[in-house]
Amino acid sequence: EDYVNYVDVCFKEFGDRVKHWITFNEPIVFCSGGYATGTTAPGRCSPWEAGKCSAGDSATEPYICAHNLLLAHGAAVKLYKEKYQGVQKGIIGITQASHWFIPHSSSKADAAAAQRSIDFMYGWFQNPLTYGDYPRTMRNWLGNRLPKFTKEQSEVLIGSYDFIGINYYSTYYAINALASNSLRHSYSTDMRANITGERNGIALPKVHFLLLI
Repeated sequence: EDYVNYVDVCFKEFGDRVKHWITFNEPIVFCSGGYATGTTAPGRCSPWEAGKCSAGDSATEPYICAHNLLLAHGAAVKLYKEKYQGVQKGIIGITQASHWFIPHSSSKADAAAAQRSIDFMYGWFQNPLTYGDYPRTMRNWLGNRLPKFTKEQSEVLIGSYDFIGINYYSTYYAINALASNSLRHSYSTDMRANITGERNGIALPKVHFLLLI
């Protein structure tokens, strides 16, 4: 509700000049960095994570963050389309961020790991906007740790964009990782894949800006 109130003011005050609206830029950064690893604000994670956070739960909070963010996106788009778009003639969408993943070997296990990696990074935020729910791989593995959408919420989310922005940075190899029996669950390991930029001693090509980061 707070976010909808905020965007309502933005649409009202700037809609005569702004014709391309993005509700969120790279939402995965908010939720994984802010609630799984603790490397970005608000700096929450499980105490055993490398971020050494003072509070948080890397097993559940990233998914709660994403769920609420998606609902806020859907509500903002609904408001714009119903109240402003007809008059202001603008368009509205969201900008996702994702790497691409390819299997490290020809094994079925690595192929599945590559698909899981895509599902947990890109599908996590895009599938609900296209199909009304998270990827099946996430549902099957996470169980009750992954929030559920009501029928009404799914209906609002499906097609809630005029465009999809994609910030793509690099491709990585995915190696299947066995599921851990540890109680230390985290978004960082839930995809059950080890990510690398090398295969047989040969690194994937790097573009110039990656060398600067």
